[in-house]
Amino acid sequence: MKESYSQKTRIKSHETDYRLRLKASALLQHFQDVAVTHALLLGVGYEDMKKLGLFWVVTRFHIEIERIPVYDEEVEVLTWPKVPENRGKKSPGTKDDFVFIRDFLMNDAEGHCLVRATSSWVMLDFKQKRLQPAEKFPLKMPENRGKHALNKVPRKIPESEYPMLVYRKQVGYSDIDLNLHVNNTRYADWIMDVFSRDFLEEHTLIQLEINYLREVFWDDKIDLFKADAGQDNAFIVEGIEQRTGKASFRAFLLYV
Repeated sequence: MKESYSQKTRIKSHETDYRLRLKASALLQHFQDVAVTHALLLGVGYEDMKKLGLFWVVTRFHIEIERIPVYDEEVEVLTWPKVPENRGKKSPGTKDDFVFIRDFLMNDAEGHCLVRATSSWVMLDFKQKRLQPAEKFPLKMPENRGKHALNKVPRKIPESEYPMLVYRKQVGYSDIDLNLHVNNTRYADWIMDVFSRDFLEEHTLIQLEINYLREVFWDDKIDLFKADAGQDNAFIVEGIEQRTGKASFRAFLLYV
């Protein structure tokens, strides 16, 4: 069993912003790509899970950035799943019995860490889309106990106070993935769009957390709100679906 997986690549021009820095959405795409490949190698990829009547859903990301890579820089992206520290220690039916954790690292060519991340995933049944406990998973996954990119579990981000509407987004072709809902990487672009060029010129993102709360589909209309998060240069960004008034995602961002 391959306990972890890594691949090397170069940052491409279409993955960068106007400053030639890797975009947050492209960073998430790199993480998604290595996770998909590792899942295939472990026999728990999309088609494998579909045969079992199951599929994976990412629910939360926590990312901490030492330095964002730039155009044409060589990087190595690593990933591994791990067992939640509290699984089996609490009474049955707690959230740890349903959550799968996957960690990520992005290193430069010399092996210095650029980005650390951890993510939480759940398993749903294909027909009814109901949450399934880890004990029902019929295959063995690497446990990687004590091996952490970040020694934490992605948290539930609190609702913001006094949010300000920044812009409105109608979901279209470029946002949709093979499941006919918005791909998780696209939310990062929407989130970054709430910040002005002047702010981004003067500040550097060092932490990004995302909670994926509800599916977003083609033609949905999403209102993007931004609010201060109670500390300097920290913000909460929320995407509210216009028709229901419910949050589709919530993010926390910290800048220096």
